Amino acid sequence: MTNKLRVLMMGLLFGVSPLVMAEETKLWSGEVSLTVTNNNGNTRSQNLGLKSRAVREGEVWRNTFKLDALNESDNDERTAEKYLASIKFDRKFTEEDYLFLFLEHEKDDFGGYDYQSSFTTGYGRKLINTDVHKLEIEVGPGYRYNALLEENDAGDKHETEALFRLASNYDWVINESATFRQELSVDAGEDITVSRSLTKLKTKVHNQLSLSVSYEIKYTSEVPQDTHKFDSVTILALDYSF
Repeated sequence: MTNKLRVLMMGLLFGVSPLVMAEETKLWSGEVSLTVTNNNGNTRSQNLGLKSRAVREGEVWRNTFKLDALNESDNDERTAEKYLASIKFDRKFTEEDYLFLFLEHEKDDFGGYDYQSSFTTGYGRKLINTDVHKLEIEVGPGYRYNALLEENDAGDKHETEALFRLASNYDWVINESATFRQELSVDAGEDITVSRSLTKLKTKVHNQLSLSVSYEIKYTSEVPQDTHKFDSVTILALDYSF
């Protein structure tokens, strides 16, 4: 008995549409990117890196995972080393409203801190939710932990503070081959405010392969001595979508 015949018989047996049963719900989506970057700020160099983003979209929960890695050596001398990992859980209550829990960890040996970790939770709402345009905003309180590099340590090696997060995500499906994404976030703490922006344009070249160009900005209001407050990076990437 063929698979199609089995599906047809099961559909007739349980009184549901065979076409509905045959259609598989896609829970996971995302992309893995090989990147070429041009850095200005705490790191001034051209580097190869890896970026990945995966989203599991269920009826009640939406989970988003991100992992970025940047590492370069020049004549056995390390010139760039940065890792960023985050995970976000969204608990949906309506088509537009949800509560979120967001955890982020960043390690940047050229950014003045050994690492920075933050935890935030709050309320999110989809202001626009169509097939072409999607816009959502998030607000909520949180907590940040900063670990200073030893060479920048003037006393206590750790800093902790409460913060308030405001973030937005915008997606635009320009056409069947091109998409645009804008991410903005501000984590305002008692002593330090960290602002981030990601602008990305992606064009499909063949099936699941795309080319993309993006511009990322990070601004930290207070940084250790001899460290830049402003970091920017322009990224060219080959993306594999799934």
